[in-house]
Amino acid sequence: MSRRCAPLLFVALLAAPSWAGDATPPKETDISYFYDLFEHSLVRPMTRMLDPALWVRKATGSPREAMNVDERDQVRLPSTWWQPRAGFRPLAAEQMLRGPGPGGPMPGRWTVTRAKTQGVTPGFFVKDAAGTRFIIKFDPPACPEMATGADVVSSYLFWAAGYNVPSNSIVRFRAESLLVATDAVVVDNRGRKVPMTDAFLKQLLSRVRREPDGTYRAMASRLLAGKPLGPFEYDGRRKDDPEDRIPHQHRRELRGLWTLCAWLGHADSRGPNSLDMWVEDGGRTFVRHHLIDFGSCLGSGAIAKRSYQTGHEYFVDYGTMTRSALTLGLVPARWEASEDPGLPAVGFIDSKTFDPKGWRPDYPNPAFDERTDRDIRWGARIVAAMSDSLIRAAVEQGRFEDPRATEYLTRVLIERRDKIVQAWFAGDTQVSERQR
Repeated sequence: MSRRCAPLLFVALLAAPSWAGDATPPKETDISYFYDLFEHSLVRPMTRMLDPALWVRKATGSPREAMNVDERDQVRLPSTWWQPRAGFRPLAAEQMLRGPGPGGPMPGRWTVTRAKTQGVTPGFFVKDAAGTRFIIKFDPPACPEMATGADVVSSYLFWAAGYNVPSNSIVRFRAESLLVATDAVVVDNRGRKVPMTDAFLKQLLSRVRREPDGTYRAMASRLLAGKPLGPFEYDGRRKDDPEDRIPHQHRRELRGLWTLCAWLGHADSRGPNSLDMWVEDGGRTFVRHHLIDFGSCLGSGAIAKRSYQTGHEYFVDYGTMTRSALTLGLVPARWEASEDPGLPAVGFIDSKTFDPKGWRPDYPNPAFDERTDRDIRWGARIVAAMSDSLIRAAVEQGRFEDPRATEYLTRVLIERRDKIVQAWFAGDTQVSERQR
């Protein structure tokens, strides 16, 4: 069974179709969500257990360090994956808010060009009055503001951390401001493109929450410039990209990303939530690597709030199953002390049970599995530089109606940051002193 599947899933559509350059771009690829889950939850853990080289490295305390670092143990630049920002250069809140891009659609009528048919939440693609393209995504009705807020807040913080992300923003609009394009299409259950109708759009909007004033709240993500190449994987290389020379599981930017994902509760950190773009910049064409789709970060699980186990256990966690069997389930798990804030816009995320050294995503990530203390400290340096003002400014972009949601999420992210600093830089006053 191939890991690369066709046709391209929605993730590969998150980009504008035009690009410039004379070089031939790599081929478009895709990753099956279900195969990725199967392979990394069941297959890879077993093969790692049977890997003698891995056991020798663990026994001798000789882990394989990242391969793309310089003599100062920092990411070798230039990098098409990451740029030094927080933790490496001064970064003000105003810079962060301008960083990801120019923001959402222009006010006025939006032209709907096609429906979003992949993923777990409804949405569609639009062009604003200036012809700029966006994807519009909504919250689950039971958790208004949760997924859209998480997507926007996290995009700013990942940008501040140095990663390439889309420009995401909260928008409000009325149904009468939407115009279905004459050539708009939707993919039916048989995979066929059929014309999109006003009735289809009306039915789609009936599935999402309408505000008392008649408007709809959504997240608008500006489509990335360039030609979409599909997601990247957290191991191996894109073999038809001559600049992709380091196996991804041995890149410091991807190993150290674990610390950022732990801080922001990005348990859905996996290949399908990424996107490579063939771009022209500085007179040359190349592949730029992006993180996308943050609707399952923080306390959001996209369609429902996160469970208390999130961050503590994999979906299929052999270690947890073994401990439970040996103790007959009598030893309480760390997550059982969780306290739910009861804020639908936040979902569930806390700092009380957060483990800054043992955090886990939903299922194993190849680059995270290879992380060493040096990789984690690299990421922790970035987290430590996220000042209170940066965190608050990002959270405020979630545009939460309930001020308790803004205050709670800001406090939890500050407390989780402080736990990471204490765990990895205890006694290092130079790192611990942050601008407030």
